[in-house]
Amino acid sequence: MTFKKQLHAAFTCGMVLAIGGFPAHAADAPATPPLSPVAPAAQDAAAPQTRLRFTRGVYKPGIERLRVVRREDTGNHVATQVALNVATTLIAGRLAIGAQGFSKDDLGGVMLEEQKDDPLAVNPGITELNDALSKVATDIYRKRAEAAYATALTDGSTPEEIEEARKVQKEADTPLNSGPWHLVYENLAGTDELFRLKFGAELGRPGFMRPPLECFYQSEPVAWTQWKADNWQRLREERAKAVARCTETLAAAPEKRW
Repeated sequence: MTFKKQLHAAFTCGMVLAIGGFPAHAADAPATPPLSPVAPAAQDAAAPQTRLRFTRGVYKPGIERLRVVRREDTGNHVATQVALNVATTLIAGRLAIGAQGFSKDDLGGVMLEEQKDDPLAVNPGITELNDALSKVATDIYRKRAEAAYATALTDGSTPEEIEEARKVQKEADTPLNSGPWHLVYENLAGTDELFRLKFGAELGRPGFMRPPLECFYQSEPVAWTQWKADNWQRLREERAKAVARCTETLAAAPEKRW
């Protein structure tokens, strides 16, 4: 065999050995772990969120928790109104009993001591409804930030202005105003002890010329003993219905109302 043929044979043998040994070395090498994709839910949670600011609206402090309006509340209100009008008569010489009308739904009622630490008594406008509507607001304000960012890239804005334009607002311009959140007696006369759960909220922007968008829910009248049964199970069920109703109504608001 000539030297040239010997060299060619040696080269070929070396290639065979190298190729044959490659899998073994590859098997010994530690495998590179694949990149873990970030779950969409985690990405959403990490992204900027826009929340709605909850306000009491026209209600006095206390609407933040469930209140119960009973028959005696109406009686007490009427007695107070009569006393006030009688005093007015003595001073001004005129009587106007009943001149100021009122609804039992406007009465403050009382908070239940047994529910003072129960999340079930918290106004859903602060919790579930706000959470649901904040998701809607976040989508709307992200779109606005994307549009503002795209414009800032082409209108000669400074780097600082461009960076500011892409930020998503943490709080929506439109507040979530509280409506009723109470159990109200059904009949003034009698002793039936029937109560309705009533809940409402408003989506409105300060200074808006149009009235705020409203939602309202009320349950069927149910006996007080049924409301309290099974650790207030009926209240839990009606609460969920009330939140679903208001979410559907207010989430349908046009983007310009947010």
